[in-house]
Amino acid sequence: MRSKLSAWKYVRNNKGPCAVMITALSLSFMAMYMLYALLQTSIESFAPLIYKLSTKISYASITGSSYGLDVNGYESYEELSDAYDAKQEQLMESLKARDGIDDVYFTQILMCTYNSVIGSFTFETPLLEADRIPAFLDHMDAKLVEGRLPSGDGEMLVDETIMKNSDYELGGYFMSDWYGETFRIVGVISSDCLISVGTPMGYTNSGWYIVVLNNEDTADLHRILTEEGIALKDSDEVIDHPEYLATYDESVIGPIVTAVSGIMLTVMVILTIMVLIAYVSFMRNRISEYCLYASIGYGRSEIYGMILREMLILFGLGSLAGLAVSLIGGLLIHEFLIVPAGLIGSLIYPGQIFRILAIYLFIMGMLQLPVLVCISGIRTIDAVETQ
Repeated sequence: MRSKLSAWKYVRNNKGPCAVMITALSLSFMAMYMLYALLQTSIESFAPLIYKLSTKISYASITGSSYGLDVNGYESYEELSDAYDAKQEQLMESLKARDGIDDVYFTQILMCTYNSVIGSFTFETPLLEADRIPAFLDHMDAKLVEGRLPSGDGEMLVDETIMKNSDYELGGYFMSDWYGETFRIVGVISSDCLISVGTPMGYTNSGWYIVVLNNEDTADLHRILTEEGIALKDSDEVIDHPEYLATYDESVIGPIVTAVSGIMLTVMVILTIMVLIAYVSFMRNRISEYCLYASIGYGRSEIYGMILREMLILFGLGSLAGLAVSLIGGLLIHEFLIVPAGLIGSLIYPGQIFRILAIYLFIMGMLQLPVLVCISGIRTIDAVETQ
């Protein structure tokens, strides 16, 4: 009785070529997985700012025309300014009376930058009087974990994640590249929102804004201001949860998804070409072997089955090796790069693993064409010798 054609024997007896193929597949797996993981870190790192911070605090800078003020209707700038202040104070009191809004301030803000693997996100940091900071921390679900609360001018509390991310130290200066040695860090806070807060230092700031301490139900400040009768214009600036979501989708998720798709497509095309060339070379070198199998009674379907099993072994070993290397590399990068930099990233991305396996299945499907062409040309040794 004939034995079944062994696929493993070829792999075992041709370690060099098979090792090259397995290595190429495993390195391709690792490249696709690791690049995805690094890009995904940016999406995950910015998520607390988008889905937590922006549901707790909003900002607005509204022009006089949106309050219905006519510049030409006042004899002096002082009268116009007084009318503007009265309109703004009326709006703030009305906002404070709404359910879901804890407090409203008109105050200076600073900007804070959070850097990820790819790109950075700049967001607002309010400056409040020292006696208002404890209530602000309560609203933001933040607690002091090191240092002290601000008591004088130009003192900052900075989130511990931002401390790592920007390589700050207690006693150092906040955003010194922008504001110089003006705002000293006196305390470190822990919060899911990555929020920082400080006290003013004269008029060093990035603008004056209405600051609204809201919750998820009142996070759409555009809608609320419209309900308050404010006819918002392009010259107004409203920074709220919908605005953060739009920026996140446009500036973070969109480009990263495009980059991931481009990388996957490029690797798939290159890998498909490389594997096709390698397999055609394999089969050309083994034509006499296939003809010998046919001569001793093995049918084309049996030879095709052997080639398919060899392919499964090579792709299987390449995928397993690539997965192992990717997971180990991902763990090392997470522990020694992501966490120390104050970033957020998952240890395992099952979706990407399945996408890579799907690409490998696609490549195996593409390989069937040259395999079938090769099988159709197999003849017995007698037939070859009569030519």
